Amino acid sequence: MLTSIVGVVVLLGGLIFFHELGHYSVAKFFGVKVEIFSLGFGKKIFNKQIGETQYCLSLIPFGGYVKLMGDDPYKGVPAHEAERAFCTQKLYKRFCIVAAGPISNLLLAYVLFSIVFFAGQPMVATRIGSVSVHSPAWEAGLRAKDNILEVNGKKVVHWVEVDEMLRPLVGQKIDLKIERAQTELKIPIEVSKVKVKNAYGEDIEAGGLKGASPNPLEPVVGISDPKSIAYTAGLRTGDTITKIDNKTILVFEDINEALTNLWSDKKPITIAYKRKPNPEAKDVPEQTVSLNLPKLSKTLSDFGPGTVLGIYPSEIFVRQLSPKSPAEQGGLKPGDRLVQLGDSPVYSFEGIVDYIQARGAKGEEAKILVERDGQMVNLAIKPVETQHEDPVSQQKVKKHMIGLAPWAIYHEPDFVTYKIREPIALVKKAVHETNDLAQKMVVSLGKLAMGRISVKNLGGPVLIASVAGKSLDAGIVPFLQMMALISINLFLLNLFPVPVLDGGHLLFFAVEAVKGKPVSIRTMEIANQIGMVFILMLVGLTLFNDITRIILH
Repeated sequence: MLTSIVGVVVLLGGLIFFHELGHYSVAKFFGVKVEIFSLGFGKKIFNKQIGETQYCLSLIPFGGYVKLMGDDPYKGVPAHEAERAFCTQKLYKRFCIVAAGPISNLLLAYVLFSIVFFAGQPMVATRIGSVSVHSPAWEAGLRAKDNILEVNGKKVVHWVEVDEMLRPLVGQKIDLKIERAQTELKIPIEVSKVKVKNAYGEDIEAGGLKGASPNPLEPVVGISDPKSIAYTAGLRTGDTITKIDNKTILVFEDINEALTNLWSDKKPITIAYKRKPNPEAKDVPEQTVSLNLPKLSKTLSDFGPGTVLGIYPSEIFVRQLSPKSPAEQGGLKPGDRLVQLGDSPVYSFEGIVDYIQARGAKGEEAKILVERDGQMVNLAIKPVETQHEDPVSQQKVKKHMIGLAPWAIYHEPDFVTYKIREPIALVKKAVHETNDLAQKMVVSLGKLAMGRISVKNLGGPVLIASVAGKSLDAGIVPFLQMMALISINLFLLNLFPVPVLDGGHLLFFAVEAVKGKPVSIRTMEIANQIGMVFILMLVGLTLFNDITRIILH
């Protein structure tokens, strides 16, 4: 709570200060008298006169203003100071003074992103966390822990670059340069069509590495045969392996690596594990089991040597079933290992989802072979069509489901600190990032107006305070990133052609330039009243959304 308060005060206070400083600086440059420079609204808690300007800090921090002499059409201007009044300035000067506020927010975003990229931005690394067995990525030769160095000869340093380069290349053959066990390899691969979300949260199909993910599987095991070595030793489905002998296990791939390196016929090994009584449990004590490694078969399962002990990835095991779901009514049980779907073996939860969707779309039953207590059981389950509300567009999305949840738990991906220290490259990257985000925000506003993005996504002071606090908790760099993002928002918001906002004043100036005379006071009154109603409605909507989020979450 305290972090959120500090975060929102620093964030909004800084953004408002630079916005008003823009108005103030350009007004001073043109010789216009600045009567008041205030951060915040309402009761003044600090007030100091310096020269001809009164500097104030007011109680309500959500805003600020610069009071220029002559900016109120109802208030007269002393004759001897008429030339310093805002209303007597040439049109281009008034335009520049008003536009300086939002432009200052844009320039601030450039500066903040320059600092972020210089200090180092945490980005998801190009190391592959997991590769689904027999997926296109697997068949091409990619494996977990491969580090992607280049895509078609172009160097990549973080996963977003890989995604962006692959998106337009569906069906094309490319070369990936990877690092594996300190050796560089070149792997040719055809870019697959994958379902992803675009920058606006919409589901699209684009190019990608189907089956490969930067997120590794947690070392949670599944064991479906009670006669297996692992089960007999005491391991159970849902156990998290932490060590095999002296090898620390962090991700599922470490289990097979450790077993491969240690394997010797009849060799005794010790496996340390943690067993949670429920998914939310913390500080679970570590336990150990001992077992002897059997003779390793020359023909291993594609899942690796762990299967010789009865250990499989947990993502192909049923953790729980929805009550009265097709899966429950069709005979599936928690702990079942999905072995085969139709005529195809099961290698990943993604494959399970794809199969269920395909069968459901055709209105056909899903034929599922499972292993339960060491016995194979054939099931036929008909998927049901469900409708889910998309969190971004709030539109209904049709999906086919049977109501099972897997044991799959994904580990945090590796991160890399992305730094730019060369001045020209630094400025170019900061400008590109700012302009790109501004463009995406404009497109998002268009989608909002057309109803393709729900107004429920709009947030007000409570949401700003929440994200400000969370970003400050994450560190100074994430906080500066959030500050830059909101600064771009303020830049665009203030350019809205709505009276009472800077954009409304700029609109009046544009009309004046065309007509050759200022807009009438009566017209401005009516426009300002309409603009105020619009702003109050917007504030009311964002506050309603904030309160709704608090109640629901």
